[in-house]
Amino acid sequence: MKTVIRIKPVAIAVALSAALPTSCQQHLIVTKSNHEQYNIDHQTREDSSIVKYYQPYKEKMQAEMSRVVGQSAKELTKPSGPETLMGNYFSDALLKEGLKKDPNIQFTLSTKGGLRTTFPEGNITVAKVFELMPFENEMVVLQLNGQSVKDLIDFVVKKDGEPVAGLRMKIKNGVASDVTIAGQPFDPAKTYTLLTYDYLADGGDELDFLKRATARKDIGIKVRDALLENIKELTAQGKKIDAQLDGRIIIEKN
Repeated sequence: MKTVIRIKPVAIAVALSAALPTSCQQHLIVTKSNHEQYNIDHQTREDSSIVKYYQPYKEKMQAEMSRVVGQSAKELTKPSGPETLMGNYFSDALLKEGLKKDPNIQFTLSTKGGLRTTFPEGNITVAKVFELMPFENEMVVLQLNGQSVKDLIDFVVKKDGEPVAGLRMKIKNGVASDVTIAGQPFDPAKTYTLLTYDYLADGGDELDFLKRATARKDIGIKVRDALLENIKELTAQGKKIDAQLDGRIIIEKN
């Protein structure tokens, strides 16, 4: 099988000789662009000079990714269900780290599809945290009115549960009941503070209603960095990564 590498076009620009009098900068226009295509297959020989150049960086990166940052008390799985060990750990960790930046946060929401792996029992490396959250998503705090929170609750019901913290509910026949946020019954007349991440806040994963937030604050911390900080603190305290299924979302049968 052939692998094709396409080199981005290199633009050739020339300076406009008639620059505006009010500007001291050269103005450039593209007069020509070109590209070349290089095919790579099993007959392509390794370029030793390139390997020599990047090898130290590769070794440094591999050493960092292999660094053990903590221990998991048990395997944190994410089978299908209203709540999972991985989902609960992830949500609780984000809530804890988010509260350091904004003590008004009441609950968190992420999605099952956003959690890309599980944690094994035992050593957890930096690479494993990257596998869990490989994206550059940053944490975001949203102010939501009662209707938007109701839409969020309906979304969780529709999905038969999503990773949450600070939010509890029962689901029966496609309807939520006994909904509490931060330990208090949900009141559609109130405004609530949600912690999530930018992809979801921007309407990803069918969460368009989050774009109706009455206020938004970007914390400036990547979700992955928040997880690493949480694990670092647990390790410093002599604790292991752990989670329980605590009934935060219960699907009742007829």
